[in-house]
Amino acid sequence: MGNRLPARRIAYERPLTGVLIHRTMSKLFPRRNDYGSGSFDELVPELQALGISCAGDFKRLMTRYRRALLSFDRAPLSEFERRLATSDYGVAFVSDATRRQYWFAYPGLVRTAIEMHFGEDAVPSKREE
Repeated sequence: MGNRLPARRIAYERPLTGVLIHRTMSKLFPRRNDYGSGSFDELVPELQALGISCAGDFKRLMTRYRRALLSFDRAPLSEFERRLATSDYGVAFVSDATRRQYWFAYPGLVRTAIEMHFGEDAVPSKREE
């Protein structure tokens, strides 16, 4: 028999990479949220700084907050947020996002999960403000 580890355990213990983050997100969240130019690689050090350094830890974090994130993503924007989004992304994107009920790209969902789990100060962009 030997001391072979189960395949799932080996997969869960793999070090976190940008590719792994993207693959996990695409299995857990709708494809419509897979847009934008945000880098998954820049999430790796942010997550590692919080103690999330392997695939299993990341999947557990995202699975734990999946329902809340999907609900948050579908919530209608205020008029101010809508105007801000229109100036940033254009009318076509905002009308499509409104019709299909999505706002956040995968990196935004990851950072929102970090905020939900560790608090707002855990996200680097929030610390700098």
